[in-house]
Amino acid sequence: MKIGLAQRRVLRGIAFLSVLWPICSAVIASDAQTYQTAAAVAVSKLDFERAIQIYSKGLEQQFSPKDRAELLLMRGVTAQLAKSWDQAEADFNAVVEMVGSTDRRAYSERGFFYHHQSRFELALADYTAGAKLFSDDGTFPNGQGLALMELGQSEEAIHRFDEAIKLDPTSGVFMLGRAEAYNRSHRPQTALEDYDKALALGHLTQNDTYRLRVGVGAAHLTLKNEKAAIESLDKAVELRPNSGPEISRASLRTGRRA
Repeated sequence: MKIGLAQRRVLRGIAFLSVLWPICSAVIASDAQTYQTAAAVAVSKLDFERAIQIYSKGLEQQFSPKDRAELLLMRGVTAQLAKSWDQAEADFNAVVEMVGSTDRRAYSERGFFYHHQSRFELALADYTAGAKLFSDDGTFPNGQGLALMELGQSEEAIHRFDEAIKLDPTSGVFMLGRAEAYNRSHRPQTALEDYDKALALGHLTQNDTYRLRVGVGAAHLTLKNEKAAIESLDKAVELRPNSGPEISRASLRTGRRA
């Protein structure tokens, strides 16, 4: 699941890059965008090893610092997809060193990497650094909230989600995070209100919707609304048919006290 989430982040730009591929030379030219395009095509075919080789070849060229940082960033994301954890971390560290103060993706991608490695304190540190540098971007307080929840600090997480929602009131994902934090702080009714808002706002991925259905089920279980709980958990199973045991664990975890 973790890799699936990361993969969607990479694949968002692949459709556009793949369109460019037919006009590229059969031999990779010494142009940074051409390396990016060729690597994106390899990723679209799930050939992560080939993509990493292409990014590495590009990094041997005399490109500008900005182009090098872009190649490193995308090689890091691809290495994460390939489960080459050391390579991914080294690349993300290099990107933060190079452009962390000017490119918001540097801290957000490394924070995402740490979070999905269950290294929540490091994730929180990166999201906090990003929040200070890019105070207009709700991604960072949202990331802080997610990390704080995993560290058992649900009340503080709610404050961070409040900040994220203030920056972008139309984000269903930010609302979903706050709903989960309310669930973990044992406020199921308030959680249900936020889950409803998140669903109404929309723009949720299938994984987000799965999280929402499990969370709604957990909240209803806490409120002893067994029929509503079963209905929501059944919808979660429809989204992920093999998730029966996982739902049992997740619903208990989501509804636990902070």
